Amino acid sequence: MKIATIASIIYPLLLMASTRPVNEPNHRQTAKTFEIQQRFVPAVRELFTQMLQENQIISNLAGPRSRVSLNNSWKFLREEVKGAELPRYNDTRWSVVNLPHTWNAEDAFDEVPGYYRGAGWYRKTLEIDSKLKGKNLFLYFEAVNQFADVFVNGKLACHHEGGYSAFACDITDLVNFGAGAGGNTIAIKADNSFNENIAPLSADFTFYGGIYRDVWLIATDPVHINVLDFASPGIYIDTPTVSEERATVRIRGTVVNSTLENKQVQVKNTITDAKGATVASLESSVNVPANGKTSFEQLSESINNPQLWSTDNPYLYTVATNIYDGDSLVDIVENPLGFRWFSFDAEKGFFLNGKPLKLQGTNRHQDYKGMGNAVSNEIHRSDLQMIKDMGANFLRLAHYPQDPVVLQVADQLGLIIWEEIPLVNYITPSKAFTETSKVMLTEMIRQHYNHPSVLMWGYMNEIFLKGPEKTPEYLQKTLELAQTLEKLLRQEDATRTSVMAMHRIPLYNEAGVADVPQVVGWNIYAGWYSGVFTDFGKFLDDQHEKFPNRPIIVSEYGADSDSRLHSLNPQRKDFTAEYQRRLHESYLEQIEARSFVAGSSLWNQFDFGVEARGGSIPHLNQKGIQTFDRQPKDIYFFYKAKFSKEPVIYIATREWLQRSGSAQTPEKTNTQESPNSQMPAKSSLSTVQPMEVYSNYPKVELFVNNQSLGIKKIDDSRQATWDVPFRNGINIIKACGLKNHSFSKEVNCDRVEINFTKQPLNLADASLPFKELAVNAGSDAQFIDDNGIIWEPDQEYQPGSWGYIAGEKTPPAEVENIRGTTADPLYQMMRTGTHRYRFDVPDGEYEIELLFTERLLKEPNQRVFNVKINDQSVIDNLDLVKQYGMFQAVNQAFQIKAAEGKGIEVQLISEIGEPVVSGIRVLRLR
Repeated sequence: MKIATIASIIYPLLLMASTRPVNEPNHRQTAKTFEIQQRFVPAVRELFTQMLQENQIISNLAGPRSRVSLNNSWKFLREEVKGAELPRYNDTRWSVVNLPHTWNAEDAFDEVPGYYRGAGWYRKTLEIDSKLKGKNLFLYFEAVNQFADVFVNGKLACHHEGGYSAFACDITDLVNFGAGAGGNTIAIKADNSFNENIAPLSADFTFYGGIYRDVWLIATDPVHINVLDFASPGIYIDTPTVSEERATVRIRGTVVNSTLENKQVQVKNTITDAKGATVASLESSVNVPANGKTSFEQLSESINNPQLWSTDNPYLYTVATNIYDGDSLVDIVENPLGFRWFSFDAEKGFFLNGKPLKLQGTNRHQDYKGMGNAVSNEIHRSDLQMIKDMGANFLRLAHYPQDPVVLQVADQLGLIIWEEIPLVNYITPSKAFTETSKVMLTEMIRQHYNHPSVLMWGYMNEIFLKGPEKTPEYLQKTLELAQTLEKLLRQEDATRTSVMAMHRIPLYNEAGVADVPQVVGWNIYAGWYSGVFTDFGKFLDDQHEKFPNRPIIVSEYGADSDSRLHSLNPQRKDFTAEYQRRLHESYLEQIEARSFVAGSSLWNQFDFGVEARGGSIPHLNQKGIQTFDRQPKDIYFFYKAKFSKEPVIYIATREWLQRSGSAQTPEKTNTQESPNSQMPAKSSLSTVQPMEVYSNYPKVELFVNNQSLGIKKIDDSRQATWDVPFRNGINIIKACGLKNHSFSKEVNCDRVEINFTKQPLNLADASLPFKELAVNAGSDAQFIDDNGIIWEPDQEYQPGSWGYIAGEKTPPAEVENIRGTTADPLYQMMRTGTHRYRFDVPDGEYEIELLFTERLLKEPNQRVFNVKINDQSVIDNLDLVKQYGMFQAVNQAFQIKAAEGKGIEVQLISEIGEPVVSGIRVLRLR
């Protein structure tokens, strides 16, 4: 049997599989259909892929409108070439890629500064069956970054600017039909170069280039619902009236007639509930002129007792729009429908369906480790499911319109969406920039208009953060652009709320920009970039007092973290997991204490790519509560304990399962509530460190090595902390949630194993023989490297132990990528000045490894120094810039003897400027 024949039979099943998740039955499927889908979808996809790879596009697809994926087997070249749009162009040496695809998945994360921003070409040959003659054909791109020229058989089909919205090209008159026609050459020139007239001009995320979302071939009857209406569904659905008792539905759209004769068509809209039962039908006759189009509008009668869409019960109806030419069904489009209403109150917050609801949410960028932004629909679905499983009810899509499947899944899961266009950091005050911004806003609203999850449209983020000098003229131009976009937004959609995100400076109020949107969003990082945690609440109170009629939402807050960095004394900008947790715990408490704050979206759900960033992991913004590959950090479970209705018990140390410490850590006695709790006897071999548990149980009992440390109440903070005595080696920690005072069948426990390395207080202590010590010089944080070596926080020398004598630690600051290592944090902090380190180790032979880098001085002969170990000169006239350059990891190792009880002393002696050291490792050889 021919592939085309097989595909014509199985395509309806494939279409169903490609547009809905396969892990649960859709409300319109029977159980048997769902079973067939689960069993045969993989085979169907494989067969359909084979069909595409043979470049066959078939004509007898089911239904009046067909939609076929064109994702497979494109020829690709990442450079600007001439003539690549022509069919005769020789692309045999080009690579072969499947879509979604980006050309920056690797170079945006390497050690070479910058990443490719320029042109890339994609080519594909399609053979289109002659039976498709008479159909209207369109190429539909879900997104290309950031502008695209689409050619069919050497002719320009369309041009699109903007990298985050869909667009469609009419190719009806450009294609050849039939096997003897030699096929059709589809060529796309994509370009992610900077363009002053296309937003974003600047942003804290990577502008990955390429065709990074799906591409489709759409075939319609000459009489069809408009495909070229800014690549929207062509149908717009809203609910002029809605309450718990009744609702009405308004449906608008445009019918296109590309024939040479007038058409009198019937437009029939059918509204069905989740079980497939019809709840309303609307029908009208529309006269469409030859080679023209006509808009229509229909209003339903009252629908009684509608099921309301909410975050807890995201009930969806379906609107099927059918176009009839006489008795023939010539087009059909389906859209979701959700009945809901909402409002913002400047004093009381947010209301959904008349009931108060605190928006508890997060932000999401679309990229993924190893893939850039070219991620599959499965990853999009999984991302939103993880957000929903956390208990969130709100998601801000930062900072651009996202994949269509994201909106579909948000509808299904009950996630309230704030979606925005990518006007970030600054604008170009030009007519061209204004026009492209208006097109972006129109595309976003029209393409996603029918999704009940979308409640807010945004159009600027931190627009005064960077860019040109903020002259009165520039401020006025920015205000005028905001007013223009606000007016356009209200014209396009009067049913939703406009919103803008601003950072914590007075300029937004002074320039009048903050007065433009209906809701003001504040991005606040008090205690991270500057200040302290409590500045957060003070700022919100100040804004509410000065502008009492403004609804407020917290659109961003957070702190970077790295699971390799830990501290018992976390500090601002130290990248430790502990500091990130403290910030989030404090911020959420302050948000919940303020009823006028409508809600918040933490920054960010996932770490994401920022090529220009340094950080402890270069090229990433590390403020995610999940990693770049979606592993949850400990703070994720704080939010789950706060937001989720499911039982949560979580020992918040999964990021710190390899610990160390010394008896310098003071031991404390735990407060015990349970009379049956037994605190282990204090021992010189135990080291006490705090451990936190996140839970929504009323009480939690903690066990360490099978002994109880007592029961603690869990209040609204959803956390409790115990001082845990660790012994050398493996420690088994168990936390159990209690419904009442005693255990029951409902008890739920969490368990972890922590490998604890006890460092002797006295390095010559025979009871704990010295083996190795690694020092993270200049840092208060412990660092665990890729080899599992724990680099201890720096400390001042005490006799019998170890530490620095004199010198200064470098203050926390924005840091750069350190070349030649993955252990960047070891080199980004350092101790400066003429100083010494002493290690009072037992007599023996040792290897001393010294770590250096230069990240402060740019020119040679500004910092030159010598190094001695036990008065033996090991390095002379070290000039890091001259010998290695800036930001280069430098490691040097030496073998030294410690004798006569004198231990080891490392001296850094200045010749020019101040000496530096980033790390010292002392390893006993014998």
